[in-house]
Amino acid sequence: MIPSAARTNVFARFRYFLLLSGTLICAPIPGLAQTSEQSGEQTQKLQPASDAALPATPASEDSQQSSAQPTICGPAHLGRCLKDIAKDQAGIWTSPLRIRSRDLFWLAPFAGATAVAIHYDARAQEELGIDQTRIDTSNAISQLGATYTVLGEAGALYAIGRFTHNDHLAETGRLGAEAIIDATLVSEGLKLATNRERPDEGNGTGGFWPHGTRSFSDSFPSGHAIESWAFARVIASEYPNKLTQVGVYAFATAISISRVTSRRHFPSDALVGSVLGYLIGGYVVRHHAAEYVDSGFSFIPVVDVQTQTYGASIELHPGQVRMPNLRRFAIRTHPN
Repeated sequence: MIPSAARTNVFARFRYFLLLSGTLICAPIPGLAQTSEQSGEQTQKLQPASDAALPATPASEDSQQSSAQPTICGPAHLGRCLKDIAKDQAGIWTSPLRIRSRDLFWLAPFAGATAVAIHYDARAQEELGIDQTRIDTSNAISQLGATYTVLGEAGALYAIGRFTHNDHLAETGRLGAEAIIDATLVSEGLKLATNRERPDEGNGTGGFWPHGTRSFSDSFPSGHAIESWAFARVIASEYPNKLTQVGVYAFATAISISRVTSRRHFPSDALVGSVLGYLIGGYVVRHHAAEYVDSGFSFIPVVDVQTQTYGASIELHPGQVRMPNLRRFAIRTHPN
C-alpha cells in the first residue's frame, strides 16, 4: 500500500510534468499552415536550378514580405515559442537514436565518469561531513541558479535588449529562457524516471527506487545544474569572447558545486545535470539563433581544385537583412 503523502508527492510532480509537456505539444499554433507553406517556398529557393539559363520565377509580394519578417519566438508570438519548445523536446529525447561513432569520443568518458561518480557518491558525501555554516552558505549560492532566478535573468536580458534596441542582447535572453524551459522539462522527466533519494534522505546512499513506488525523491539529476549550464551555454555562444565564457561557466560551476556542498545532491547528480544543460543550451542555439534563420545574407566559400583558385559567393537581400546576424558574424570573425 502506497502512503498517501508519498502518493500525493509523486502524483503532484507527475501532473506538473504532464501539464508542461501537454501544454507545449498540444497548444494551438496560429498560422501553422502559413508557416509550412513558407518552409516549402524556402526549400525551393535553396535547391539549385537544373538549367542556369532559365529565368527565375519572381516570388509573390506576400512571400517576399513573409520571408522578410520570419516568425520568431517572443511575447508577440507565444504560439511560435510553444512550437519551438515542443520540437526541442522531441529532438532532445530522441537524440540517442542519432548517436554516431564519432560521438563516442565524448560519450565514453562521460559514461565512465558518471559510473565512477555514482559508485563513490555516498563516500564523497560522508567524507564531506555536515557543517551547518557551509550548508547555509551553499544554499544561499545555489539560489542564484534556481529556476525562477535564471528565468528572471533571461527575461531581464530580453527586456533590456528590447528597451535599448539591442537585438542581439534580446535574442540572448529569448534563447536563454527557451533553454532553461527545455532543461527543466528534461530534468523533471529524468527525476520521475530515476526516483533517486537525496543525500539527506533515507540511509544516505542515494538509492534509485529504493522503496519501489512507496516513496518518491528527485535527486537525479540536479535541476539547478542543468538549468544554470543551459543558460550559461547560450550566453557563451552568443558572446563568444573568453572573458564572458569564463564568467558564465564559472557561475554555472559554482551553482553545481553548491548543490553538492549543501547536501542536496550527490556529485553524479551535479555532473550529469551540468553536461545535459551544456548540451541542451547548444541545441537551442543551433536550432533557434537568428544566425541559423534566413537572414538575407549568405557567404559561401568557393574552391576550384583544377585551377587552384579560391573565392567566395556573397548574396545580400536588403529587405531581409537581420542586423544582429551581421553584428554576430563580425564579433566571431574578429580575433580575441
